[in-house]
Amino acid sequence: MAKGFGKFLEGLLGASGKDGGNSDKPFKVYAPVSGCAAPITSSADPAHQCEAVGKGICIMPQGGKIFAPFDGVVDMVFDTKHAIGLSAKASFLSAPVELLIHCGIDTVKLNGKGFTVHVKDGDEVKKDSLLLEYDEGIITGAGYSLETQVVVTNSGDFTKITQAASGNVHAGDLVLCVE
Repeated sequence: MAKGFGKFLEGLLGASGKDGGNSDKPFKVYAPVSGCAAPITSSADPAHQCEAVGKGICIMPQGGKIFAPFDGVVDMVFDTKHAIGLSAKASFLSAPVELLIHCGIDTVKLNGKGFTVHVKDGDEVKKDSLLLEYDEGIITGAGYSLETQVVVTNSGDFTKITQAASGNVHAGDLVLCVE
């Protein structure tokens, strides 16, 4: 199903992207937010926990800012502002890396309240560019978790996706390797 979701996004959005600032193997994905990183299989969100959306990590964030995890293209900013799809190409990979950064659990129900997006579909971004900000008080006050999932939605296109960090991470630390 993860491969299907990635293909769905590719069909919907097109396969675009820069080289991700990744000229050396493996393709590197950096933490978009500081916090405590854990395997995606430990996510409190069942769809992410069973890797139905793809392989990746979850981060319980500290701070209200989400940054670009590589050089790439913004493929999709969800209307509800709680999630952003990015892509990047690398010459040594057979497909572009399609990444979903999903902020919170069930935060789609907030309909954008508490989120401020700083990018739009089609924007080229550099690693560490500010993508969005969120108000922790609004999200947790409404009863939602801040857990942020960072998922390669087209995981099936790659031979290996490895979690490179766990525990406390800072925005910009290496967290995933894609081969």
